[in-house]
Amino acid sequence: MNDTLKEHLKLLPDKPGCYLMKDKNNKIIYVGKAKVLKNRVKSYFTGAHNLKTTKLVSEIADFEYIITGSEMESLVLEMNLIKQHDPKYNIMLTDDKTYPYILLTNEFHPRLMVIRTKNKSKKDGHYFGPYPNVNAARKTCDLLNKIYPFRKCRSIPNKECLYYHMKECLAPCINKDIDYKEARQGVISFLNGDIKDIVNELKTEMMEASANLDFEKAGAYRDLILDIEATTNKQIISSNDLKSKDVFGFYVSEDEISVHVLYIRNGSIVENYHTNFTYILDPLEEMTNFILNFYTDDKFKPTEIITSFEVDKDIIENSVKKILTIPQKGIKKDLANMANQNAEKDLKDMKHIYKSKVLKKMDTIEELGKMLGIDTPYHMEAFDNSNLFGEYPVSAMVVYKNGKPSPKDYRKYHIKTVKGANDYESMKEVIYRRYFRLMMEDSKLPDLIVMDGGQIQVNAALNVLESLGLNIPVMGIEKDDHHKARAIVYNNKEIPLDKNSDVYLLLINISQTVHDFAIRFFRSQKAKGIFSSRLDNIKGVGPKKKEALLKKFINIENIKTGSIEDFKEIGINEELRQTIIEHLINNQLKNNE
Repeated sequence: MNDTLKEHLKLLPDKPGCYLMKDKNNKIIYVGKAKVLKNRVKSYFTGAHNLKTTKLVSEIADFEYIITGSEMESLVLEMNLIKQHDPKYNIMLTDDKTYPYILLTNEFHPRLMVIRTKNKSKKDGHYFGPYPNVNAARKTCDLLNKIYPFRKCRSIPNKECLYYHMKECLAPCINKDIDYKEARQGVISFLNGDIKDIVNELKTEMMEASANLDFEKAGAYRDLILDIEATTNKQIISSNDLKSKDVFGFYVSEDEISVHVLYIRNGSIVENYHTNFTYILDPLEEMTNFILNFYTDDKFKPTEIITSFEVDKDIIENSVKKILTIPQKGIKKDLANMANQNAEKDLKDMKHIYKSKVLKKMDTIEELGKMLGIDTPYHMEAFDNSNLFGEYPVSAMVVYKNGKPSPKDYRKYHIKTVKGANDYESMKEVIYRRYFRLMMEDSKLPDLIVMDGGQIQVNAALNVLESLGLNIPVMGIEKDDHHKARAIVYNNKEIPLDKNSDVYLLLINISQTVHDFAIRFFRSQKAKGIFSSRLDNIKGVGPKKKEALLKKFINIENIKTGSIEDFKEIGINEELRQTIIEHLINNQLKNNE
């Protein structure tokens, strides 16, 4: 068992939920549910097990978990996660079997039935569930079919059947004009949790049977009440709303924000994502920027975004083009609270593990120094750039001292001398400005400079340092196709990283911190107006035309030299084209004065 796993096991909560076991490649190999996560997950690593479990445990490198509100919710979530990830050690629930629903059909003469289905559709009728307790769902459905006289036959016969004579059907076969409105509303209210009247009636029957010493009958009533309560007990993991939603949970500590996103597809939670970042600005502004940055051009955008925090709704909806809901009550509020609870636990777990495995152990930065052949880098400064097609170019620097982030020393930079998207020249400008200033102030220089990139970014920094007469080690963090740290770039060589090592954890944290800091600064420059730019205050050019101009021409210089045909392609006539170009030229002249 590796150190990360040992530390993670110490932090398991005494709450229900689902756990996802991962192998050394971070692939999910098993999904399970638990009434108490701490007891269930720890049991895998203690005592003797059968052959299959022993093999599973031997492949577990780490795990994550999602806290739920109840054991019932963990049952439904487990089903959703297994079907989503298809882990190799899960056998149950991977075929066409699933938890059942109760369906009230939309037919002219409706039916009420228990059904197993993968593709729920509102046109079929009202779906309730899914219900992990199959027997309870069937007994509840049977009771409702006795109370409400819905059609029982699959196809309508030519004459009445026994159900009509038992007064459990209105016989649409002989009575063509039947109003089911009241019966429909009764079933919908009941299965949505309004069970008080029926349960009270059953309790009265149970007490009468008990008073008559008919204990068998009283027991049957008691079991039926328990089945009804089990069936109608609310759970938020799956719903009848089949829209796609992303639920953003946040937890704010003194210097960090933890994020936990629940992905809801076709009414069910199917996946989660969590991260954390250091914040400098107002937390709500940072949350707004995080949601904006979360949806890149190629990322799937759900129908609705949900969070319980008062983020900037207008900016997010205008930029992402989707509805953002800040619920005050109901299932959406419950989902947001669940995401918030998981975000809090994520951050506390991460801090504990990071503190015990990296920050508390000075040998991590000592090991990094040995890998590079330099003195221990007690003071590290990391850089990253961000821009949009060359517009709003910014850079950011974060500082780590003794392996810990030092937010008070972070710096943000507007790129001033570089035109267009030129990462190499932008990095040269920032490195020069940073270390020229330190030289002039006679301030302490870092032990190591970390570039969030490969050899190109490293070379940019080395060229500037050489021109300043400084000898500071510079390393880069080379990424793989998934934007994860793959290797260290130093002295024109690549040093592979062991993903289970403490050095890897430290560099991942540095890379994520500086990247998030740069992106948040970039968003703060961009988000107040969709593509706020030198195109502001031009009559006839609103947010949509600004966006179209920048997508078409990439930068301001190309706009000024664009042809009539180029402008016509995005719906701009010659008169407005001339207005735009004159405005940009006049602005440039003013700026040069």
